[in-house]
Order: sequence, then C-alpha cells, then structure tokens
Amino acid sequence: MIDHPLILLGAFPAGAYLVGSVPFGYLMGRARGVDLRTRGSGNIGATNVARVLGRRWGLLCFALDVLKGLAPVLLAGLVIAGRGASAPGPARQGAWLAVAFGAIAGHVFPVWLRFRGGKGVATSLGVLLGFYPYFTFAGLAALAIWVAVVAVWRYVSLASIANTG
Repeated sequence: MIDHPLILLGAFPAGAYLVGSVPFGYLMGRARGVDLRTRGSGNIGATNVARVLGRRWGLLCFALDVLKGLAPVLLAGLVIAGRGASAPGPARQGAWLAVAFGAIAGHVFPVWLRFRGGKGVATSLGVLLGFYPYFTFAGLAALAIWVAVVAVWRYVSLASIANTG
C-alpha cells in the first residue's frame, strides 16, 4: 500500500487525467483524414465517431474510452487499497475517487485539444467498472440499460441520460 499524500492526491490523479485525456476519437478521425470536431455533432466521442467513420470505429472508440476510465481506477484500487484488503480507509477512498475524477476530467477537458473533449459517458462507465467490486455490478447494469434503450429507441443521447438518474 502507498500512503504518501503527494502520491495519493497528486501523482495518481494527475496520471489518471493524462490517461483520460488521450483523445482516441480525435486520433481515429485524424488517421482517416477527418477532423471530428468539424463533422457530425462536432464531438470527439464514440457516438460521433460511429456517425462519421462507421459503426466499427465507433465501437472501437467506445471500448478505448471505457478502458481509459477502467485502467487508472483499477490500478489505483490495487495500489491504494492493497490486495486482499477490505474497504480502504477514508483517505485512500478519497484518493481513489480523485483518480476516478482525473480520468473523467481528462476525457471531458483534454489538455491536447484545448480542454474541449467528449461528454465522458464511456469513460464514466469504465470508472464504475474499475471500482471492483463496489460498483462493478452497478456499472454492468447501467451498460445493460444503455444497450436496451439504444436498441428500443435508437437514441444514444437518451440512453446516456437514462443512466444519469
């Protein structure tokens, strides 16, 4: 376990911000010769990637955006809480939440794109899945609701809003 405050409240959240700030949608668009900020909805998230570049690219972007929320939170949980530990103490819980906030903030406000990123839905799902076992099942339930709403009404934004309540 790591207990140094500078690492817990400084380095871990900053690292999570940098991981979260990788603009996968933007990079996919640029690799295909398209600036997603000027096409479709103008957003760099998975929905606009699917709209502009196709469903396969949108799914890949979604998976990568989930991963950039999942990886920092899961890693921080292992390092901050320690393996086999029961619930971490309040200071460690706060540090773990700061890592989660850093990953989401990185996606929504990426330094590489002048702080104009995506909406953070997929990255937030990754964060929920990373709080194993505390929120993993709730995150999977949210994903199931999201998929069901998209399947029935065909509106990604409606599905995203349905999971915020």
